[in-house]
Amino acid sequence: MKTTDNQQEMFIVVDENDMVLGYKTRYECHHDKTLIHRSAGLVIFNDRGEILLQKRSLTKDTYPGFYTLSASGHVNKGETPAEAITREAIEEIGAHIQPEFKMKFLYEDPRETEIDYLFTTQHDGPFLPNPLEVEEVAFFSLEEVKQMKDVLTPGALFSLEKLSLL
Repeated sequence: MKTTDNQQEMFIVVDENDMVLGYKTRYECHHDKTLIHRSAGLVIFNDRGEILLQKRSLTKDTYPGFYTLSASGHVNKGETPAEAITREAIEEIGAHIQPEFKMKFLYEDPRETEIDYLFTTQHDGPFLPNPLEVEEVAFFSLEEVKQMKDVLTPGALFSLEKLSLL
């Protein structure tokens, strides 16, 4: 299946200390584990303490059909991580949010290496999922999320563990 992700999108390439080294395309970063690039993730809680998860579109280039954080994406050339996650929340789920920075960390999976910036916020919706990005969104209790480990992206699992939610 053809991906709807722009393979020529320019990512910020950094070293393990998050110092900018240059810029490479999405395709290059997703096909060369040595190209560490910045990404941002968002965990949205509702007023009941449940977590909003999105099910990724089947046209995504990584982990299609898996559940992941409320919103996530890469930091593009010229963006700060907070600007990137604010943009991603609007693009993916139609939510205007005020992100609260929690932490950054190095994340490696079999395909790519990232410096991830993790944010949280509170928002009860409504959400307007973009079908090119997201199949569906739903709130889940912490207990429900703990039972979903086999359908969560590895990055979402790692992030939720870093927040001590799993």
